[in-house]
Amino acid sequence: MKNKFLQISMLTLSAASLMFASCSKEATTTPTNNVPTETFLASTTMGTRTALLEDFTGVRCGYCPDGHARAEAAQKALGKDKFIIMCVHAGGYATAAAGWANFTTAFGTSLVNQSSVAGYPAGTINRLPAVDMGATPQITTVAGALAMSRGDWDPAGRFVNTMFAPANIGTSATFDAASRELTVKVDVYYVANETKPNNINVALLQSKLMAKQSGDPTPNDLYSQSHVLRHLITGQWGTPITEEKLEGTKLSKTFKYIVPADYNGITATGGGAVVIGDCSVVAFITRDKVDVVNAAETSITVK
Repeated sequence: MKNKFLQISMLTLSAASLMFASCSKEATTTPTNNVPTETFLASTTMGTRTALLEDFTGVRCGYCPDGHARAEAAQKALGKDKFIIMCVHAGGYATAAAGWANFTTAFGTSLVNQSSVAGYPAGTINRLPAVDMGATPQITTVAGALAMSRGDWDPAGRFVNTMFAPANIGTSATFDAASRELTVKVDVYYVANETKPNNINVALLQSKLMAKQSGDPTPNDLYSQSHVLRHLITGQWGTPITEEKLEGTKLSKTFKYIVPADYNGITATGGGAVVIGDCSVVAFITRDKVDVVNAAETSITVK
C-alpha cells in the first residue's frame, strides 16, 4: 500500500513538473505587448510570403490591358490571399492630358524610378530584384533592377509564394461615412528574428473606375480600371517599426486617414469620385524601401 501511495505521489510530482516546464516555456515566448488573441489579425503560424505585384500602368498604354489581364489571371491561379495587385498609374502614359483620366498619385514617380522601368506595362514582385526570382529585368545593365515585363509576373509570384516569411501581417479597415475617416488596423507577428529595418506600408486602392483606355479590347465603351493606387496612407516608403522584432513579438498599429471625395477631380480628365464600396486596403511590410516580406488586403467596413 505504501509503495502504491509512493508511485501515485511520484506521478503527481512528475505531472506538476511537466506543467511547470510547459508554463515556463510559454512565458519565454509571450509577446512583448498585450494584444488580446481574439482580436489579433495576423497568423502566428510560420508560413510563406504573399506576392505583391506593383503594376506600373497608364491610360494611354496600349499594352497595359494585357498586363491587367495577366495580373488578374495570376491572382485567380494563386489566390487573392497569395497574390495582391496594386496598379500604379505613373510615367508618360499616365500623366494628365486632355481627354484622358488622371489616376496618378504623388508616389508613382518615385516607385518607377526605384524599379528601373524601361517600358509599360512593367511590374515588380515584392520589390525584389527580378533576377532573384528567375526573371529578366527590363534594364539588364542596372544591378538589382526590380522591374520586369508582364510575362514574368506569374512565375515570379509563384517563386515568392515559396519564400519563407519572417513576419505575418493582418489588417482590417472601417470607414466613418459622416466624418470620412478611414481607420486601418494592422497587426504583425514575427515568426523569426528580424534584424533589418522594417516599415509598415498602408495603401488605399479603388476598382471599377471607368475611363477611356488605349488597347481596350472593347473600345466602344469605357474601360474598368481595377486595383488603382489612390493613396499611400503611411507615406512614400511607410512608417518605421521601432519596436523589437524578435521571434514571438506581436505588434498592433492603427492608422487614420480622412478620405477625400475624389482624387484629381471628378471630370473626364480627373481621377474620379471615391466610392468606398469599390475600395480596399493593402498593408505590407518592407525592409526599408524594398523586399516586401509579407502583405495582406482587406475590404472596408462602412459604419
